[in-house]
Amino acid sequence: METAFTVRGRPLEEVLEAHAQWVEGASSGKRCVLQSETLNEAQLRDVNLQGAILRGTTLLDADLSGANLSEAIFDTADFGRTMLTGADLSGAQISESQFVCSWMAEVMLTDAKLRNSIFRKANLRDGRFQGAVIESCKFAGAILNGAALLHSRIATSDLSESEFAGAQFLRAQIISCRFYAANGAGANFSNSRLKSCDFAKADLSRAKFFQTDFIGSQLDRVDLHDADLREAQLNGIMLCRADLSGAHLLRANLFAADLRGANLTGARGLTSQQLCQARTDESTILPNGYRGPYRRFSGAERFC
Repeated sequence: METAFTVRGRPLEEVLEAHAQWVEGASSGKRCVLQSETLNEAQLRDVNLQGAILRGTTLLDADLSGANLSEAIFDTADFGRTMLTGADLSGAQISESQFVCSWMAEVMLTDAKLRNSIFRKANLRDGRFQGAVIESCKFAGAILNGAALLHSRIATSDLSESEFAGAQFLRAQIISCRFYAANGAGANFSNSRLKSCDFAKADLSRAKFFQTDFIGSQLDRVDLHDADLREAQLNGIMLCRADLSGAHLLRANLFAADLRGANLTGARGLTSQQLCQARTDESTILPNGYRGPYRRFSGAERFC
């Protein structure tokens, strides 16, 4: 630990020791409050800051790997390029804070509340976000491969060009979020609600969307080849120029779905009724490899 840092005239080490006592309920303890402090490059691996308050504090290039920051309050804090590998931020309240280019692999953010914060190009690989509430945050270019976001609630956030291959979004509620040109190959969104989201140009190949509701979302030019869309609600959804080759669409609701220019080659589980209810044209490639538009009794819904 870097002892050269001081907090309101007290050595940082002393402040942290008093906080540890406060966490344990000792009468001699005192909660750590870091107000407008500068702790850039501080070495704080495995530090216990459970329930601490960090307002207007900067920890650029600091190392908090393995730190306990559960139930801490972050307000206008700057953790740019900070190491937070394996850190525990479960139940934390994070607002107006920055984690740009931070290394947060395997971070724990279960039941955390993240609002108006920036995680641009942060590495959140294998992070745990179960039950987290995420509002108006920016994850553009972030790495979320293998992350667990089960039962999370995400609203008005930007995940453009992010990577979340293999991530788990089961039963998540995602509203008005942008996934433009993101890479989510093999991700699992089963039983989730994706309302008014923009997935244009995203790679969602082999992703799972069993019983997923896409109400009001945009899937223009999205890559959904070999995706599991069984019983998905795709009614009224724009799928223009989408790659749905090999996708499983058994009992998917395609009423008024726009499939103009879509590639359905080898798509499975489709019926004549489903394709009659959708919008196809001569640029649509039907499951049997022939050009559209789909005509009833043509048999083009069956993969040859």
